[in-house]
Amino acid sequence: MGLLSNYKTGWFILVEIPRHKVFISYYHADDQYYKNKLLELNKYYNIFDDYSVHEDEIDDTGMTNELIRCEIRDKYIAGATVLILLCGKNTKNRKHIDWELHAAMYDSNSNPKMGILVINLPSIENNSEMRAFGFDEQKAMGAYINWQPASRDLRDIQNDHPYLADRIVKNLIRENVVISIANWNNIIGKTETIKLLIDNAFKRRNTNIYDYSAPLKGRNS
Repeated sequence: MGLLSNYKTGWFILVEIPRHKVFISYYHADDQYYKNKLLELNKYYNIFDDYSVHEDEIDDTGMTNELIRCEIRDKYIAGATVLILLCGKNTKNRKHIDWELHAAMYDSNSNPKMGILVINLPSIENNSEMRAFGFDEQKAMGAYINWQPASRDLRDIQNDHPYLADRIVKNLIRENVVISIANWNNIIGKTETIKLLIDNAFKRRNTNIYDYSAPLKGRNS
């Protein structure tokens, strides 16, 4: 159950937050531990439906960008409605992360675009800001944080999120895109908070007008 509230009037209503089909995007070599912990939590508390069924990286030898796009969205993460990006020190440098983010933003005939939620991992938490939209998210991520309006300025975003994938950064400057960013240590023990953030990402998937025009990353850096 979740808590729906109106902070101006003070009323509270218990509501059921639905589960959604989630694909977890992460860098296997660095951050497998955090994916495992998230799935372990999910096993006991039924937070989401896990659609992260593929562990092997795609062999893109001889594949065009269009073939990669179709392989990722219609086979690799088919059916998922929310992508959770586990963001560590080397996440932004991995081409498969970029491909998965592109697929999440892309409308294919069989699999529409997805909502996106970013979770800063402990390796970068001290150097990356959180972004919460709405009182419910602010309260869930940190009730005592002095929240400021999220900047849409590119330089501010790059300074606040030095480890964030370029494809996400490019979308955070857009007024018609909302992507929340939480810290692992702020939410990992709070199952209702995780469900709320996933549900909000799901609800935003249709209204987010993503810019996915940048070429697919051709190699790891």
